Amino acid sequence: MITFIHTADWQLGKPFSRVADDAKRTILREERFAAIRRIGDLARASNAAFVVVAGDVFDSNRPSNETVSSACDAIGSIGVPVYVIPGNHDHAGPGSVWEQSFFLAESRDRAPNLRVLLESRPVEEAGYLLLPCPLSRRQGSDDPTAWIRGLDWTTLGDRPRIVIAHGSTLSFRQEGDEEDGGRQANLIELDRLPMTELDYVALGDWHGMVDAGDKAWYSGSHETDRFPKAGQTTGHVIVVQARRGGAPTTRPEPTGHTRWLVHAETFATDAGPAALKDALNTLVGTAQRRLALLKLSLAGSLGLAGHHELGTVLESWRAGLLDLRLDKNVAVAPTADEIDALRNTTTNTLIAKVAGELQRQVDAGEDAEVAGTAIALLHEFVHAGGTR
Repeated sequence: MITFIHTADWQLGKPFSRVADDAKRTILREERFAAIRRIGDLARASNAAFVVVAGDVFDSNRPSNETVSSACDAIGSIGVPVYVIPGNHDHAGPGSVWEQSFFLAESRDRAPNLRVLLESRPVEEAGYLLLPCPLSRRQGSDDPTAWIRGLDWTTLGDRPRIVIAHGSTLSFRQEGDEEDGGRQANLIELDRLPMTELDYVALGDWHGMVDAGDKAWYSGSHETDRFPKAGQTTGHVIVVQARRGGAPTTRPEPTGHTRWLVHAETFATDAGPAALKDALNTLVGTAQRRLALLKLSLAGSLGLAGHHELGTVLESWRAGLLDLRLDKNVAVAPTADEIDALRNTTTNTLIAKVAGELQRQVDAGEDAEVAGTAIALLHEFVHAGGTR
């Protein structure tokens, strides 16, 4: 029996371009390197003999020198052998990172435990056998595991046999791909593999942890990098115990620190923003905002004061979170008292006149939604001192 760690889809150097703040993008990129060091801690705690990375160490096959150097430092800290195959993001081939002189020098000096498996052939080690299926281009029409079907198993000894592959299966298509009706690129046909001769299939490409079938798993990304689907496990690796001829045992272990959260709220009264603030404090924790990203969907309606308070709440959370993805569809429903306060103000007759005309449009149904928004803006202007 052999114990090892299965991980994939590190995508080091990922730009996180949807995050507006450059300093926060830097935090997200750095956390991906920090998670590699936590894999080293887990390897030591689990007495793992090695680590396999099932593709996409880098986000592209032309990463920056800084990304390459940081990657080699982090991999070198793991201590045990780290076996890597090229995936679709960092595929092998002419000009790829794997043959660049800078990568070769950095990996030799900083990560002597790193072994990049560029050929589809058995790798025989003391106590285990690796069957790597590297990708030589971003999208291929051939099954990268097809070569395994032609092996002479009588020559390969009696030790755990571990496939390392990157691609989609019939059940799990590559994330983000459009359904085009054609053959999926890099399709792994698990049902054609000789599973009685294999002991574990370490898969990469799917960013959530998935039991893909008999002895086959997607580990998902070691650090969450997108808002997960309901029930999806992200930011984990798998500690595997494999034995020749037996079923493997798998244990998910968390390695990610960033938290990608989803929340929805529908407002009915102006008490809604205060309730939202309490809900977010419970969901995220005020002390944990620095490593959290939030997809927030808001609906319903609020009065003018409620809209002002909501703006204050959102401003605070946008500043404290790594990112706030906001879907806001909150109607303006000013109370009669709020409208009267604007229409009857004595400090600025122009504001009173504008408020009266906007309310007339709302009452008449003339662009009521636009007019209601304008009333809310007028209220914000007054609240900010615009009457002075």
